[in-house]
This record gives sequence, C-alpha cells and structure tokens, in this order.
Amino acid sequence: MNVFIDSSLLVEYEKLNRPELLEALMASNHQLFINPIVASEYLYQLIGILGGRSPMSICESGKIGETLGRHDTAVFLSAFEILSIPDKALPMAIDLMKKHNLLPNDAIILASCKLEQVAVLASFDTDFSAACRAEGIQLICEVADFS
Repeated sequence: MNVFIDSSLLVEYEKLNRPELLEALMASNHQLFINPIVASEYLYQLIGILGGRSPMSICESGKIGETLGRHDTAVFLSAFEILSIPDKALPMAIDLMKKHNLLPNDAIILASCKLEQVAVLASFDTDFSAACRAEGIQLICEVADFS
C-alpha cells in the first residue's frame, strides 16, 4: 500500500507525543511518501523542537546549523520517498480549498495524493477528515486504521 505521510506525524514523532502510528508505518512493508511541502513543514517545526525556542528566534540567532546538527535529519527523511508536486496540483488545490475549506498546504497535499494515485493519507490533522472522505482518500489517524 502507498501511504502519504503528513507533517503532523513527523512532528508528533519528534516531540515523542504520538510516535506509535509513524513507528508502525515505518516498520510495515508500505511505501511511504512525503512531498516538499511536508518536508518544509517538518523541518521548520524540527528546528523549534530541537532548539527549544521558536524557529524564527533560532534563525535570528544564527543557530540553525548548530541546532540541526543535533539530529540525523537526512537519514530520517531517507525513509520516505519524496514526490514532486505535479503542475496540475496547484489549480486542483485551489478547487479543494474552496470545496473543503482547506488551507493551502493541506490542499496541495490532498491534490498530490489524488494526482499521484496515493490512496491513503496518514495525518493527525482533522482538517483532512471530510475532505479525504469526499475525495476518495483513506485517512489513517491511528494504528488500528490500517492494521
């Protein structure tokens, strides 16, 4: 099964809040995908998690390199295949924003899933619930949803 991983799973994993779902997916034989939107959201939050301050304050202090040096980020991200964002995703995302009241990044993620034929989205973001149901994408929010 192909599963698109939302940044909420990556961020909660790093916070040690709700690591079970991502751990189970990573231990499975499923193909796991992210895109540049998810990578950007994750890296931004990771800077704050590792640095114990807001990402902007870490940037302003010139400590991004030092902060990210505490984590083997590239190795962690290598567990996921990175999908490019198709050209058709932007116009589709605008339609999805209007139709489902989604924020831009969430709409681009959902459009990417549809265009790349990834039928499963793993996320803790409740904004995806109705949109995924309406768009024929299975939403996984906990381990029991895919077992």
